Amino acid sequence: MKYLYNFCIVLVLLAFASCSPEVDDVFSETASERINKAIEEDLKVLQGAPNGWMLEYYPSATKMYGGFTILLSFDEEGNAKAACDMFSADKVAQSMYAVKQSTGPTLTFDTYNEVFHLFSEPSNIFGIGDDGKGMEGDYEFLILECTADKVVLKGKKTGVKMLMTPLPEDKTWQRYLSEVQQVAKEAYLGMYDVQMGGETEYTVEQEYHRFVLTHEDGTQENLPFVYTADGIKFYEPVELGTTQMQNLAWDNSRQAYVSGDITMKAVKPAGYRLIDDLTGTYTFYYSSPVQTVTVTLERFDSGNPFALYLVMKGFEDYEFLIPYDSVYGRISILTQMLTSSVALLPWAIDPQTGSGNISTTNGVGLVGINGSNGLITFKDNGVWGEEVNSMIIFDLVAGQPLIRIPYITKMVKQ
Repeated sequence: MKYLYNFCIVLVLLAFASCSPEVDDVFSETASERINKAIEEDLKVLQGAPNGWMLEYYPSATKMYGGFTILLSFDEEGNAKAACDMFSADKVAQSMYAVKQSTGPTLTFDTYNEVFHLFSEPSNIFGIGDDGKGMEGDYEFLILECTADKVVLKGKKTGVKMLMTPLPEDKTWQRYLSEVQQVAKEAYLGMYDVQMGGETEYTVEQEYHRFVLTHEDGTQENLPFVYTADGIKFYEPVELGTTQMQNLAWDNSRQAYVSGDITMKAVKPAGYRLIDDLTGTYTFYYSSPVQTVTVTLERFDSGNPFALYLVMKGFEDYEFLIPYDSVYGRISILTQMLTSSVALLPWAIDPQTGSGNISTTNGVGLVGINGSNGLITFKDNGVWGEEVNSMIIFDLVAGQPLIRIPYITKMVKQ
């Protein structure tokens, strides 16, 4: 028995003796070395795309503005180039970038980039978002995945995941963005019926780069997307019965997005006119007794892809900016500055007394109701509270009218 006891003690001692007094490291590198290696590998991938990257960028934590296409390239000297579908297709801006450690490898744009920082500026050139906040986009991103085929980023501020894929080598940046912008230009209509097998499931309204679905109980659902070279891609697949849709191709001849049995077809309310159909020469009727003047409507590029305008010419040398409503396909004549000191102002005249009031409030004016044979009838848009029936070109400095346009009724295309 004593022999057996001694033998057990020996086994225990041998077991302890067999254990090395030094614990082997799980990793052969220090944490700092591993981080530096990850950063080096990420930089190699970012710099390795021959034609740069296509980033599906979503500003705002709620994705309320939808997504935007940003093309990016990174060189070994720390320079980043950026182009975007919000600017002209040939515009490229350069700045510095870096990949740093911050709770993981982080891609950051260190210096100001006119294109990229549009989305994070507190007040952007397009006036999108609340003043002092802008679109509240990111310029620092955690790198969640980084391979030659795709890079997955996560905005540090918004927490939104974004996908970056290599741009095909057979397309120049300008050509690709031109194709994207052409789709956006053709598909500007503000309302779409979502159909499956020819049956309408629901209707959505377009706001910025998202569709808004209003349910029967009044709640709304956002469907953000980015424009692609041939259509749109939703941020995530959209459920439609037992089917999902994410990528849809734009068919301009049908004014619809299509994917198999799923169609998103533009809705045109009664009297709807495409913006280009409204261009031309008109006879403008006003005053009592009636007077007429020949005016023209021409397409106007404001530089803001979310604001569609025509320009009206014919009242001496003054040009009126005419906003176009893409939901109802109609125009308006609203308060606006024509020069630094001259304004076009809504005028509410009492037909009984001939006296009236003018307004300087933005958004006040007349809305055009489309009729047949090129007829557009004007009426008060209801913003002011007084019945607007006239406009006046007014010198704000001198405090006197320059051109009176009373009792506006209609205009007819010649």
